[in-house]
Amino acid sequence: MKIIFYIFTIFPLKFAFLILDSAFKVLPSYLLSFFPQFKVTKKNLSIAFFDLTENELNMLSKESYKETLKSFYETLYTWSRSSKKIIHETKKINNRFLFNNTNKESGLIIFAPHNRSIDFLLRWISTHRPNTSLYKKIKLKPIDKFVKKFREEGNCKMVETGIGGVKTILNSLKDNQLTCMASDQVPARGLGVYAKFFNHECYSFALAPNLARKSNKPILLSYLSYEKNIGHVMNFKKPSNNIYSEFGVQVMNDEMEAVIRQSPAEYSWEYKKFRRLLSASQDVYKN
Repeated sequence: MKIIFYIFTIFPLKFAFLILDSAFKVLPSYLLSFFPQFKVTKKNLSIAFFDLTENELNMLSKESYKETLKSFYETLYTWSRSSKKIIHETKKINNRFLFNNTNKESGLIIFAPHNRSIDFLLRWISTHRPNTSLYKKIKLKPIDKFVKKFREEGNCKMVETGIGGVKTILNSLKDNQLTCMASDQVPARGLGVYAKFFNHECYSFALAPNLARKSNKPILLSYLSYEKNIGHVMNFKKPSNNIYSEFGVQVMNDEMEAVIRQSPAEYSWEYKKFRRLLSASQDVYKN
């Protein structure tokens, strides 16, 4: 299977991105409306950026969908390449000292939004430090087993989101290990709280700030970005110390929102982030 992904991603990242850029310049926007994930993208953007004109919304939705395809290519590329190759493709690291200066024997919590490929980001982290990371189980068992296998290449142990996974994460922190998790998805009932995200009360994943508060371990925000004249960039940021307070989930959401607002198209808007709003009486994704 790895060789299939390699063949599918035979083009270098920059060249593949140029092909997508060129294709989307001539692609009529109305054709994208036939894809369900594009409809979700547009709906999410209309909720998050409610002041956009219809033309601005269409343009941003199209740009976002293109970047999502790039992220998908990045993920398959990551699964079919060595860790050394992924390190080579990372052309710049912002605030690397935050990651390097964290005592490797004291434990570390990293939370991340789905900005470009999470798998690319996780591979970079795993190459530098062993970690235990959460992932959402895929319903189709063969695919779930397959994805987990690729994500565990290197020094990463994947545990399923849920009570059992949380216990494993707690134990890893007690053993002063690093743990990494995507914190922008809608959690299962009982694993989250309501906190504002783009001015809407969203049911939000509370684990990262809760772990930080209970363990007093250092916590960092990390995300992947892409600069046209440079390439892939790994970013680290120290969140406000208020993330250790009872308002930690809100601080976490604010930090991720600030990242997304820098380059909205790079975020994976095809996920139904607003499906459990406090103010919504019905599913906002139903027409």
